[in-house]
This record gives sequence, C-alpha cells and structure tokens, in this order.
Amino acid sequence: MSLLFRFIICFLFVVIFPLLGVVLLVLFWPSWFLIPLIIMFFVFLKIRRQRMVQALIQTALESETPIHEVLYSYASMCWGPWYRAKLIRFADKLQAGYSIVDTASIVKGVIGYNIIGLIKLGGTKLPDKLFTQTAGDVYPNGRIQEQSLFRFIWYYWYLPFLLFPTLLYTFVDLPRMKYIFRDFGLTLPSITLFVINFVHDFVKYWYLSLPLLFILILIPIFYFNFRSGIIPWRPFGVRRILRQRDSAQFLRLFAAGLELKRPIEEIVNVYSQVVPSRYLCRLGQYFNTQIAQGADWIESLQKIHWLSRSEAALLESAVRTDHVEAMLLEVAGGKEQQQHTSDIVQIQLFSILFVILLGIYIAILALSLFMPFITLITVLAN
Repeated sequence: MSLLFRFIICFLFVVIFPLLGVVLLVLFWPSWFLIPLIIMFFVFLKIRRQRMVQALIQTALESETPIHEVLYSYASMCWGPWYRAKLIRFADKLQAGYSIVDTASIVKGVIGYNIIGLIKLGGTKLPDKLFTQTAGDVYPNGRIQEQSLFRFIWYYWYLPFLLFPTLLYTFVDLPRMKYIFRDFGLTLPSITLFVINFVHDFVKYWYLSLPLLFILILIPIFYFNFRSGIIPWRPFGVRRILRQRDSAQFLRLFAAGLELKRPIEEIVNVYSQVVPSRYLCRLGQYFNTQIAQGADWIESLQKIHWLSRSEAALLESAVRTDHVEAMLLEVAGGKEQQQHTSDIVQIQLFSILFVILLGIYIAILALSLFMPFITLITVLAN
C-alpha cells in the first residue's frame, strides 16, 4: 500500500501538477500569482528540512550512530524525489569516507553553514551542547517564518480575486447603468465615472501595468527569502535588515570556537570559508586583518556593526570575569530575539497596511456601485 501511495504522489508531482500548472498559466492568468507561493513554499520547506537534518546529525553524534544510516532512514520517509536523491547522495558520500565538511561542499543545501563551521573547528567528536548552542533556538525562527509564509499566502490569495469583481462590474453592469441614466437624462456620479475611466485606461494601457504586477509578485518573494536567511546575497539595502541574524550566527560560531580553545584567527578563517555570502566573507577577512594588526576583537566587532556599545560593555566585563563564551551566547540570543521581534512587527504592519488598502478599494468599489442607485431612486422619488 505504501508503494502504491508513493507511486501516486510521484505521478502527481512529476506529471499531473506540471501539466495542470501549464494549463492554468495559459488559460487563467491570475494563476501567475501561484508561482510566488510555490517558490516561497519550497524555500520554507528547505528551512525546515535543514533544521531536521541538523537535529538528526546531532542525535547521531550523540548516540554514536553512523550518520549515513540515520540519513538513509530519513530519506526513505521524505516525500519529493529530488530532495530524497540529494539526501541519499549526501549519505553515500559519508559512507564512502568523505567528511561532513567535504560532503557539505559537494552536496550543498542539506545542512547550514554554521554547523559545517562547527564541525570543521572541532571534528565530529563534539559535545552535544555545542550543536545546540551554535544552531541557536531554531524553533521560534521557524514559527515566525511560518507566520510570514501564511501572511503572504493570504496576500496572494486576495490579489487575483479582487480584480474579478471590478472587471465584471465595469464591463457588464456599468454599461447598462449608462443606458439607464441616458434614458433619464442623468449623468453618472463622479466616483462611478472615476472607476469607469480608471479601469478603461488600465485595460487600454495594460502593458504599463506589467511593471506593477512584476513588483507585486517579486517583492514579497525577495522579502521572504531574505528574511529567512536562505538567499546568500547581501545587497546594500538588505545588509542592515539581516545584520542581527548574521552577527548572531557569527557570535555563536565564535563562542563555540573559543570553547574548543581555537585561536581567533582560525575561527574567523573557518567562518569566512563556510559562509555563503561574499559580503559576510569580506567582513570576516576584515575582522581577521584587524586582529592581526593587534586590534581588540570587541572593538573590531563594533567597527563592523556586529556589536552595539551596550553589548561590547557586557563582553568586556565577561572578559575580565572569564565568562566570554557564555556572554557571547547571551548576546547572540538577544540579537536573535531582536530579529524575531522585528520580523513580528513587520508582519503585523504589513497586515495592517494590506487591510487598510483593501478597505479603501472595497469602499471605492461599493460607492461607485451604490451611488448610481441612490441617485436614481432620489430622482424617481422627486
């Protein structure tokens, strides 16, 4: 029964769904809005799967079970032939004698770069707590990403369906109203004429609306992907948005390296080698250059804006009391909490803005529909 179920799922994903998608894209243009939903869903799925593989590797190291056997078992339960093939390839490399670091550089996207850096610093015989500390509390971050995804699904679900009443009302109902008002010698209300002219201009110059449609589709995709941390790019306008998350991940890896008694230069070199972003790699190299020139590492982190004044003061006191690793983890946790709070606030602001714009749209549409009836009833009553 399970084999039949898997065959049906694979058949749906490989044959039926792509054909259905092509038909929808050709015959039903609002289905274009489904594309961003599919992209964001797979990004979210990648985040969840990375967290699961990370937990499995941690459990395998803790119980001294071969990692490739655990991954084989997990792959047998995963749906989706592409990801299952990637997991099996990852496990095959481990079974063939490759290290986790080398395997992660060959089969990318299975585990996060922070765990790769941790294993590169300390090997596979690492304390269980180091994995937990370096990964951080991934579950609140996952819940916030779920909220973001559901908000965007709600947003995209509304957009195409909001256009249908307007088009139907403008091209079917309003022409009849024009004839009725012409027979009575009346003119349509100004707000109704505004809606008519706007829709007609929109249809006449439809090609000018393509950039707007492009923006409506792409901006939420890039926003969700950047906020999730999956996209390694750090354009100029995005660096500040992701600064708390990026600095928290560095501080966690930095704390793990110090606990493993590694030199600061080695820790930063490992970070620069495994981090997927070129911008973050350059920051790491700049930090190492400052350390090589004899600068204090706390001041250097302040220069690259990865520590605030208050956080630097906390770390300076921790250096004097020999509690640096614990304080680094506390600072990293505080930064992640700030990032989570910022994410939640932005989600709520986005929802409020969308509700306001939706209310204005519905109000204009309702007034343009009912004002002619009110005008006509008033004239007939007098």
